[in-house]
Amino acid sequence: MRCSIVILLLLFCCKSDAQTHAEAHYEYDRIYKTIKGYYNRGLYHKAVLYPDSLRGNKYVNGSSYFFFARVYALSNEFDQALVNLEKAVKRGITKSQISQMYDLDGFRESNLHIIYEMNYDKWHQDYLDLVSSIAFDSVYIKQIQKISQRYSNNLRLRKVEGDEIIWVKDSTKYYHTRKRLDAAIFYAIVDLTIEKGFPTKRTIGKEYHRYSRYLRYNMPEVYDENCEDWQKVKTIIFAEMEKGTVYPFYYAAIEDRMRQRTNSPQLNGTINIRFNSRNSSVNSIEYEKPEELNLRRRAVGLCSIQLEMWSEARELPESLKEIEFR
Repeated sequence: MRCSIVILLLLFCCKSDAQTHAEAHYEYDRIYKTIKGYYNRGLYHKAVLYPDSLRGNKYVNGSSYFFFARVYALSNEFDQALVNLEKAVKRGITKSQISQMYDLDGFRESNLHIIYEMNYDKWHQDYLDLVSSIAFDSVYIKQIQKISQRYSNNLRLRKVEGDEIIWVKDSTKYYHTRKRLDAAIFYAIVDLTIEKGFPTKRTIGKEYHRYSRYLRYNMPEVYDENCEDWQKVKTIIFAEMEKGTVYPFYYAAIEDRMRQRTNSPQLNGTINIRFNSRNSSVNSIEYEKPEELNLRRRAVGLCSIQLEMWSEARELPESLKEIEFR
């Protein structure tokens, strides 16, 4: 009996932690998208009212601070732009990225830019020291690179004849070859995940983005997500979500991607625009029980669909305009 109580308490703690992760990201997403919405409308004096609300939120990263710095610079609050640039650089934003950002043109003309120039190397060194202190899983990294190299070696977009490079023009052959290799990579990534667990950016560094892209976008159209292998992967992903090592909406995004494969209504609204060869459209997307969409989004840490669209300066899809959200 005592053992059962302990197990129940552990399960409750895990569930509470998972909910905390979702709540923290919901707050981040809600405020960040509000800032982004004002930024996209040129209302920088309104955008700068919100970054302080995210103080202490664990989802604020280097890219977030970089964005805040740009907003402050556009609002001529160069002291706050400098503060946020320092935080951004210490989290991996580089001088190259900063130099290419026209939002910072006003800041570059201010006296505070001299302080940035004087301190950049020291701030960047803090980031390098942090990265060097992390013990990445080199075996996992090499496995992902090996899988990726197998793809590169088999997909030829061009051929060399003498000194001349000729682009392959048989798009049909290229399409089918790419589909076949995409599927092969996906199956290899699934096997790797079952064998070695789900990696995170903390364990494999920049290779995480490539791994995650393969897992999310390379799933074959005929793949059965109810199969035993995928259920194992799903369990592994949910375990990481509960620990907070991946975003609480991570599987929700995969789920919407799977639904897109079969032209089924989206569940979580993580894909809010559909692209094809000629144009893009928000009105071609349908949603499962749309009146409950925002409830599902909040449960996985995402802001309302209205705020999501507003932040991108897009109209709400026709399929949602008459919906009374719960």
